[in-house]
Amino acid sequence: MKIITVEVREDHLETLAQTKPMAALAELIWNALDAEATDVRIEFIENDLSGLEMIRICDNGHGLHYEDALLVFRNLGGSWKREGSRTHEHKRVLHGKFGKGRFRAFSLGNSVCWNSVYQDGEEKSSFKLKGQAEKLGEFTVFDRKGRVDEPSGMIVEIQDVRESSDLLRGVKAREEVTNIFALYLRQYPGTQIVYDGIPLDPGNAEKHFVSYSLGTLVTEDGLRIEATLDVVEWHLAGKRSILLCDENGFMRIQAQPRLYFRGFSYSAYLKSAHIATLDSEGLLETGEMHPDIRQLLDAVRLKLREHFALREAETARDVLDYWKDTGLYPYTGEAADPKEENERRIFDIYSTHLERIFTDFSGASLRTKRLVLRLMQELVHSDPVRVAGILDELITFPEEMEEQILELTGAQEPDIDKTKSE
Repeated sequence: MKIITVEVREDHLETLAQTKPMAALAELIWNALDAEATDVRIEFIENDLSGLEMIRICDNGHGLHYEDALLVFRNLGGSWKREGSRTHEHKRVLHGKFGKGRFRAFSLGNSVCWNSVYQDGEEKSSFKLKGQAEKLGEFTVFDRKGRVDEPSGMIVEIQDVRESSDLLRGVKAREEVTNIFALYLRQYPGTQIVYDGIPLDPGNAEKHFVSYSLGTLVTEDGLRIEATLDVVEWHLAGKRSILLCDENGFMRIQAQPRLYFRGFSYSAYLKSAHIATLDSEGLLETGEMHPDIRQLLDAVRLKLREHFALREAETARDVLDYWKDTGLYPYTGEAADPKEENERRIFDIYSTHLERIFTDFSGASLRTKRLVLRLMQELVHSDPVRVAGILDELITFPEEMEEQILELTGAQEPDIDKTKSE
């Protein structure tokens, strides 16, 4: 048995050990993926009173060699990952390079134990390493065992769990962890992460995916930076997030505030090497107070507005085609004159918007939809401008759509509430 003492200031370790729960857990998952694990399982072990007793992270990666442990746990930043940007065997892009993840584990619990099984020549060996939050920077390494009949991998067990770790469970936590690893699982589909008994499957949860180049941005300091934006739309409602990532899509921080596009659930991944630079300098936490972050987020917001305007138009076309195919569309044949043509355009705008954002309507039976669409047709025919007022009492109707209606009808602006939220 050996005692390892970390050669770094204690206050720096305390800062690392105060990471938010999900960020700390994500670091441990990244460590498993960087060890070329194809199966990572996060388990929450309860006691007899249904309280959280232990968090366990199991993987089938290469494990950590005994000799390497003596080095990397002694020096913060002494990670083998700094030697290259990809894993040795599968050539995956590496996430971590500075070895901070092992210290952030103490933000989840006061006692952390690493159990490693690794290939040692022709045989497998294992060893155990433990640390306590009350003695940050001091680790106990237990003697190596040879000729182990177990598969390679690492099991991290966190005990004396902190109350804040309860935030790691439930639907919202699973959505958050899916956000973090969605791009990685898309890039490496042979990798599985099972979270609290449920496999993360962003592929099935995805509704639409598109990647944009934001081009070259010039900062206030004259630095030229490249950035791309990946937008994932989800089937599950209520997800809205902008995540700042390095150029490989590894999330560094989630941006605030998030943009709201009615009827769309999405995650937007801003990818740039400059994000990693700002992170290494400790500037990401300043948010939009930093001019570079503000400039990047402004570019993201502009692209997202363009994206969802296009997606709304695409969705409207799909809905109208479906209605026409099933006989729900109340108009038949070609428009008789320009007046009816305008009337149809107004009807299309109102009805498809209603379908997209009003779940009571979109989920209704065909008979109910046919009745509502027929009534809406009559209302649009008699007084198209007042439709905006009626819908505004039920749902938040976009101001730009109301303006489009006014242009089609040539009417004056109706006296309705113009306060909208994005």
